[in-house]
Amino acid sequence: MPHMVFGEAAQFKDIAGSYAQKEIQSLAEAGIISGYEDNAFKPNKAMSRAELAKIIVLSLGLKVNGDQAAPFKDVDSKSWYRGYVGALVESGITAGTSTTTFSPNSNVTREELVVFFIRAFGLEDTAKKLPVDSKLSDISEVSEWAKAQVSLAFKNGFINGVQGSDGTLKFKPKEHAERQALARLAYEFITNKSVYVEKSKQLLAEEAAKGQNPVESPAATLATTQVTTDRGTSGGGSAPGTSSPATPTPAPTSPGPATPGPATPTPTPTPTPATPAPAPVNGLQVVVKGENTDAIYAEEPSEVIFRSSLNSAETVNASVYKVDDSGKVISQIISLYDDGLADHGDSLKADGIYSGKAVLTESTEGYINLQAFAGDVPSSKVFKLSVIKHLTDEQLAQTEIIENNTQVKLDHLVTEYGDVQKAKEETVAWLQTQDEVEHAGISGEGGSIWYLLDNGILGGISAAPENTKGLSSTVEEASSSNALAAEALTQNAEQTVATIGSKRVAVISPFSSKLTSSTVYDAVYNSFNQSNHSFLAERVKDTAANVNFFKRLNQYGVVVLDTHGDTFYDETVLQKLHNKYGIDFKYAGPQVMFLTGEKATAESKKAYELDLKKGRLAIVSGYYAITPSFITRYNDMLPGTIVYNGSCRSSYNDSMADAFINNGAGTYYGYTDYVKIAYDQAIAQSVFTALAGENMTTKEAFQAAVAAHGANDGLAAFAMKGSNIGVKTEGVINGTFENGNWTGWNGNGDVRVISKLGPLKSTEGNYMAIISTGLGFENNDNGGYDYNSDSYIEQSFIVPAGATTLSFDYNFISEEPKEYVGTKYNDTFKATVTSSVYINTASVITSHVNGGNTVTSNVYGDESVIIGTESINESTAYWIDENKVAIDFYGGDQTAYMTNWKHVQFDVSQFAGKASIVLRFHVWDQGDSVFDTAILIDNVILK
Repeated sequence: MPHMVFGEAAQFKDIAGSYAQKEIQSLAEAGIISGYEDNAFKPNKAMSRAELAKIIVLSLGLKVNGDQAAPFKDVDSKSWYRGYVGALVESGITAGTSTTTFSPNSNVTREELVVFFIRAFGLEDTAKKLPVDSKLSDISEVSEWAKAQVSLAFKNGFINGVQGSDGTLKFKPKEHAERQALARLAYEFITNKSVYVEKSKQLLAEEAAKGQNPVESPAATLATTQVTTDRGTSGGGSAPGTSSPATPTPAPTSPGPATPGPATPTPTPTPTPATPAPAPVNGLQVVVKGENTDAIYAEEPSEVIFRSSLNSAETVNASVYKVDDSGKVISQIISLYDDGLADHGDSLKADGIYSGKAVLTESTEGYINLQAFAGDVPSSKVFKLSVIKHLTDEQLAQTEIIENNTQVKLDHLVTEYGDVQKAKEETVAWLQTQDEVEHAGISGEGGSIWYLLDNGILGGISAAPENTKGLSSTVEEASSSNALAAEALTQNAEQTVATIGSKRVAVISPFSSKLTSSTVYDAVYNSFNQSNHSFLAERVKDTAANVNFFKRLNQYGVVVLDTHGDTFYDETVLQKLHNKYGIDFKYAGPQVMFLTGEKATAESKKAYELDLKKGRLAIVSGYYAITPSFITRYNDMLPGTIVYNGSCRSSYNDSMADAFINNGAGTYYGYTDYVKIAYDQAIAQSVFTALAGENMTTKEAFQAAVAAHGANDGLAAFAMKGSNIGVKTEGVINGTFENGNWTGWNGNGDVRVISKLGPLKSTEGNYMAIISTGLGFENNDNGGYDYNSDSYIEQSFIVPAGATTLSFDYNFISEEPKEYVGTKYNDTFKATVTSSVYINTASVITSHVNGGNTVTSNVYGDESVIIGTESINESTAYWIDENKVAIDFYGGDQTAYMTNWKHVQFDVSQFAGKASIVLRFHVWDQGDSVFDTAILIDNVILK
C-alpha cells in the first residue's frame, strides 16, 4: 500500500511531468490519495483494485464497512482495504470479480476504472439506455460488460480518447490504468460530478427526442440465473463490435376490442398437454452461494439449494436422497417444492423446477451420492457431490516450491547430460523421492514432465521441442518423424451438412505477445469480423484468456485456440482422483490439455481450489491448464461448435476432442503431436479462409488445408473429428426451445426456458422461453429492487431464399394491472425486426397486435419494425376478470393478468436471400421493480 503522505503533494518528486500534476496535488492535500515513503507518487504505476476502492470511497465520502466484504475470501479481515471494499459493496458500486472474490491485488484495467466511476456517478442504467458511440476506433475491443459505460464516459466528456498513429481516437481498454489517470478522474468526479450527470441526462433526453425509446446495450450473459460481478453478469453477451437493435417508436394505440377479451390477431388453438419430456441427463442441480457446483468443503456447513426439473402437469412429491454406490437409499436430505418461496430456494412458483434448501456438513474428504426422486421414482441420475478440504497456506507454498525445484532440476540435468530425454527421466525419478509427490511421469515419447502432489494438485513442466507450440524453457529442436501416414486423419466426419448453432466466434491467444502465430490468428479474427454472414467475433488475448473465460465457451459457435498444449498424467492418476472424489473420467489415459493466459498465484489457487483438487485444472510451467474434465463440467450444451485447437498434441488422443463433442461440439480440429508453428499458421489461415470466406464445410476446409499444406509437418498430423458442418447459418436456431435451453440466442437479464408457468404450457412441445423484469428472490435485494429488470433475447440470422413468413407465439403476463393502469408503472414488451435491408412499409403484412398497425423507423442506419408490443397502459383491453391467471410472482401482489397466447406472422420475403436480420424480444420495468412482468415466447419459426 502507498505510504500516507497527507498535505505533502508539493514534495512529490516525480509528478512534474505528469499531465495530472494539479489533480494529484489537490487530492493529496485533501487526504484522498497518497504517495510512497520515498516521497514519490509513481504516476505511471498501475493501480490495484484495493487502491481504487480506497480512493473511490474517500471521493464519495462513504463510511467504511468491513462486514460487507465478508463474502470475499481474498479480502483478509485484517487487511487495510477491507473497510473500503465493504463500503463499495454496500453502495452497489462493486460486486467483486466473482461471488467470493474481489481480487484486491489485481491491476485495474482502463475499462474497469471507467465502470467503477460510472457506477459511482449513478449512471449505469443511463449508459445502458444509450447507443454505443463508434467514434472510438477500438470500441469493439471493450468488453461487453463495460462497453455502454465507456461509451457514455466518452460522450459526456469524462474520458478522452488517445490519438492513434492512424489519426483515429482509441481508448485502449485492456491496458492497466495508471495512478495519474485515476487521480485525474477522481478529481473530475469530486469537482464536476453534477456537470457529468447533467450532461448524461441531456444525452438521454436527446435520444428520446429522436423518436426512439432508449434501449439497454447488450451485456455479457448466457446463464439462466444471473450472477452480477464487476465484469458484468455470469456467462457472456453479444460480441464486441456489435450494437443492439434499438427499439423503435411504439405503435399507435388503437381502441381495444368492442367486447373485452383476449383479442388474438390470428387464432391459436388451445394447446393440448404434451407428452412429458424425459428427465435431463442429470436432472439434479446443486447450488452454493448462487453458483452451480459439484463440490462442498469439508468441516464447514454449506447452505445448499437443490433443484430438479420435473416436467409434470400435476404437483408431485419430490425429494433428494443420499444413496450408496449401488443406488440404494440411505437417508432423505430434503423435500423439494415448486412454490416460489425463498425459504425453499425456489425462484419461480409453478415453473416445473422443484427446489429445496438444506445445510450439509461433511467431516471427511471424499464424496457423497445424491439422487432426486419424484414420489418413489428416481427423477435424476446419481449426482456425485465431492467433499474437499481447503488447501492450507503451507500446501499452496509447497506447490510453487515443487514446480520451481523441478524446473531447476531439469535444467541442471540437461546441461550436465546434453540429453533431454535422459534428463527428463532422472527428473521424474527425483520427483518420486519427494514426500509431497504421490506420482510422477513423462507424457509419452518426447513428452513433458507431470506429477500429482499429495494435496491433490496436478502439476507439470512443459518440455516441448523449441520450434513447436509447446511451452518450454528446456528445449531441443523438433525432428521430423518418418512414421507419419501421408494421409490426413479424419474420424467420423458425417456427410450430412448441418451448421453451427451460434454466430458468436472467439479467437483466443493466451500468449499473443510470445507466440509468433498470433498475427495469423489476428487474420482469422478479421476473416469472421469482416464476413457478410453476421458473425459476432471476439479477439481474446493474453491475461483476458483466463480460467473464467474458458468456463463460457458454450456461448460460441466457433472457438479458435492459439496456445500451448501437451498431454499429461496416466491411468494411475485418474484412478486416484476417481477413488478419492468420485470423479468419472471419460477417457482413461493421458489427458490432452491446453494452457490459459493466467498465471497461478497464491491468491488464485485459493479461488480455484475446487477445480485444482478435482483435476479440472492443472498448473503447468506456472500457468493454469484446462483439462478435458474442465470442458465437460463447465461447457455443456455447446451449440454445434467448431473447435480449432491449435496447440501441441491437441489430438494426441480423443480425450479433449470427446470432451467437446460429447458436450455438443460439431467439429474438432487438432494436431497429433508437437506441431511446428509455421505449419499451424498455414493450416489455421487456410481452414478459416475456407470456412468464413468461401463457405466450405468443415470437412471441405480440412481437405483444402491438407491439399495446400500437406497432411503433416513431419512431426504432427492435422486431424479432424466429428461432423461435417458449415458456418453459414440460415434461419432461426432453436426457435422452439425444445433443447430445454436458449442456446443460439444472445441475451441479457432474467431469461430462462421452462416447461410450464402455473397453468400455462407451451403452445407446442414441452418447453418455452420466459423473459422477465426479474423474477424470484435472487433478483431482489432487501430494498425490493429487482436485478435484471431489463431483459431481452435476440438472434441474428439470414432469411433463406424462398422463405416468406416469420411467426411466433407470445403471452404477456403482469402483476401491475389493474391498480397501476394509467400511471408511470408501465412495464413494456416489444418484439422488433431490424435489418440493413430497406423495409418497404407498404409491403409489410403482419398481425395487427392489440389493434395497432406496425410502424417503421430508421435506427442507427438500419431499418427496424415493431412486430409485437404490449404494455400496462396500452393493453388495457386485456385486464379483465376472464384474463386473471393463477400465477404469483415473488414480491408484488397475488393477482396477475395475461393477454393469452397470441400468434404473430411477419412477411419476410423482402429479406429472403439478402443480408441478415435481427429478431429481438425485449421486456423492461417502467416506474418500479416490485410488481413484475414476464413474456412467454414459443414457436419462433420461418416458413
